Amino acid sequence: MHIPDGFLSAPVAAGTWVVAAGGVAAALRAERREATPAPAGILGALAAFVFAAQLVNVPVAPGTSGHLVGATLVAVLVGPWRAAIVMAVVVFIQAALFQDGGLAAYGANLLDMGFAGAFTGYAVAALATRRARTPRAYAVGAVFGAFLATLAGAALTGVWLGLSGLYPLRAIVALLLATHAAIGALEAALTAAILVTVLRWRPDLLALPDGAVAPRRPVALALGVLGVALVVAAFLAPLGSALPDGLERVALDLGFAHRARGVPAGGVAPLAALAAGVLGTLVVAIVAWTATRGLERTRRVAHR
Repeated sequence: MHIPDGFLSAPVAAGTWVVAAGGVAAALRAERREATPAPAGILGALAAFVFAAQLVNVPVAPGTSGHLVGATLVAVLVGPWRAAIVMAVVVFIQAALFQDGGLAAYGANLLDMGFAGAFTGYAVAALATRRARTPRAYAVGAVFGAFLATLAGAALTGVWLGLSGLYPLRAIVALLLATHAAIGALEAALTAAILVTVLRWRPDLLALPDGAVAPRRPVALALGVLGVALVVAAFLAPLGSALPDGLERVALDLGFAHRARGVPAGGVAPLAALAAGVLGTLVVAIVAWTATRGLERTRRVAHR
């Protein structure tokens, strides 16, 4: 779903940057106000895991692949505002260092995958706890939320493309929704698999809405999640499908794929892909950890 440079008009790109910047500022303010901050290492490790997971494309339909976005997953673990911060780091590193999504389109991509993914999925998960306030009900709601979050991101992507004059608005939104239905099912399935594992081994990580995030042994947990992320980046990402993702498939079918600028060429050697994936995972972890450590210091100074 990463929009490359060349697809959006300048006014749309600028407008989405402004809205996304406002959203990130709100997320940072929300984190500073939190009475129980999430450990910086855990947010850094989650960012690394999301980055690595997005490297693994899986065939979902003839000629189309998809991957875990992960915004809903992070939102139900640490809250939607923290998920927005995590996704802001992931999407930026993807665009700045790996040309996966354009820098000019960064605002649109963050709104589509970060904010839409985090808040749509979290809202559905929170609604599921109204009748049964249990971690299991919350996790079931998150699975449905992950599916709807994918469709919400696809719809927003269609809106940006339609407003940019790339294709008629209603038609492009409908096509992207149809293409991303299968990708949403993949997102829901992967989210379910991960949350089942969390409920089995670390139920303390699945905080209900308005619950404090206080995981046991956060340093060991962060190192474990980071280790899983590195394994995914090193051993699973090189095996990922080379088929186009949902947006690329639609762009090819509608004939505007050639407008993409800065998209990496194919045919990368397996060893180079492995090294790039591992390096990117480490960079994302370090950037997210540094940013959230800075927030912790700011909070301590403010509360003195």
